[in-house]
Amino acid sequence: MRKFLVVFLILLAALVVVADIGARSFAQNTLAERLTQQMEMSEEPDVSIEGWAFLPQVLSGTYTEVNINADSATMSGVTVDQIEATASDVEAPLSDLMSQPTVVAGEVDGSFVVPYSYFNPYLPEGMTISTEDGEPRISGELALPERGVSTSVSSGGEFTVDGDVLSVTPVDIQIGDLPIDVSDQVSGMLTFSAQVPELPLGLTVTDMEATSNGLRITGTGTDVPLMGTEAA
Repeated sequence: MRKFLVVFLILLAALVVVADIGARSFAQNTLAERLTQQMEMSEEPDVSIEGWAFLPQVLSGTYTEVNINADSATMSGVTVDQIEATASDVEAPLSDLMSQPTVVAGEVDGSFVVPYSYFNPYLPEGMTISTEDGEPRISGELALPERGVSTSVSSGGEFTVDGDVLSVTPVDIQIGDLPIDVSDQVSGMLTFSAQVPELPLGLTVTDMEATSNGLRITGTGTDVPLMGTEAA
């Protein structure tokens, strides 16, 4: 009898583990499909629901942490790369999931990379932003109509953000040989402001960092709908 009970308990534990894994996988896939539609992704993101056991989280309706990663997505017509987001204190009541699926995260921290090519339209004709030695660099042939000349220009770029407006100020400007000093004029022509692409899940910009692949923009949000009629 004791042997039978031990075997029964082992089988029951195995069934619980299998059920837990299956339920977690189903929930992750469902959320991934939803986010693919919301964020216009060409491929589904990698969604991972953390926690040592999934079924207890389902019964409580609260999930400790959900990680979301994707190679790229299109938001407001802008394609961004390397999307990373962590949702914590995720509320998804079991009663709601049985009828109208609703998932809301108490807090979401996320980031993505905007390719430097996004900023090229804000520069004068002939100038582009690319990466040089892992740093953003503005370069090209710049026409100076008022002077009646053009010259080669290379400059670093300092990025700052205020709300949803991003500003770029040229630094370390290098100008081709000219008989006159045009550094102030060139600096003014290369200074510009641009709208920050809309962050996924309605997050608010908190920080940015220039990387070798583009500008990484970080944001945060509270009470963020991940699934349901209010999700965006």
